[in-house]
Amino acid sequence: MTWIIVFIAITLFFGFSFAIFCWRNLKRSLKPHTTSLEKEIEWNKSRDLWGNFDSYDKNEYLIEGKDGYILHAMSVDSKAVRGTGRYVIICHGHTSNRYGAVKYVDSYIKLGFTCIIYDARSHGLNKPDICTLGNIESEDLKYVIEDCRSRFSDIKTLGLHGESMGSSTALSVVRFKPDIDFIVSDCGFVRCFDIMRDGYSNLHMSFVAEPINWVGKILYHIDMKATNALKCLEYNTYPILFIHGSDDRLVRPYHSEKLNEAACKNGAYTELIFVEGAGHASSRYVAGFETYTGYIEHFLDKISI
Repeated sequence: MTWIIVFIAITLFFGFSFAIFCWRNLKRSLKPHTTSLEKEIEWNKSRDLWGNFDSYDKNEYLIEGKDGYILHAMSVDSKAVRGTGRYVIICHGHTSNRYGAVKYVDSYIKLGFTCIIYDARSHGLNKPDICTLGNIESEDLKYVIEDCRSRFSDIKTLGLHGESMGSSTALSVVRFKPDIDFIVSDCGFVRCFDIMRDGYSNLHMSFVAEPINWVGKILYHIDMKATNALKCLEYNTYPILFIHGSDDRLVRPYHSEKLNEAACKNGAYTELIFVEGAGHASSRYVAGFETYTGYIEHFLDKISI
């Protein structure tokens, strides 16, 4: 009888410990510790990615997203780009904020675009909330696009640029058929669930991905499989440029390969560029300003923008 009690006690202990393990790991994604605006500025400047941002004209404003959620946004332009009618909304990555998008601003200013950067849900100056790494965030982006169209009456071209979670957000908004002209996806991923599974497979623990997702459904009513950019691209008609670091270990390059295959099935123009030696979200840094800007410029030329 004693051994049965011991067995039950051990089982309960390991079961409880595993549940705590799942919850803690899930919380890092859904309720992340985000970077402050100041830290993001410091990080970009230390890597020479801040560029000419301080010299541009900037205007901060608020946007009402899904269910009235307030998003902090900023338009960035210069005298040279005013009147071109070219605009791009840049979506930052997980745990970052609007200043995580700054590394791309110089490229678009050079190409004649006014840039719209904003804090994603639960990031930056926005109030804490659940982060789904692209699913609910894409619903917010739909409102950002609509706000942009109504706020700036001179728009002739409107594009999206997303990095990692921002890429998932930009690709997932396709399901709403927004009024946009192109998308640039940097280190995007197929499903949020796949990143988690891939990460644990490196530790020979891929089996924990499903239990962690169950915990997400129970505690937060969030299914990490629902953040699925691949499914959102089934009927894509927008031209898309995919950029991915060849040495990305967090979001493996096969993600962009699959996304590219799905995006062009219905005849939409797409390009896929691998940046040799670049890790996760570091293609702009590794490629350098001129080369990275060249990727975008060549793509825009191909689609006559």
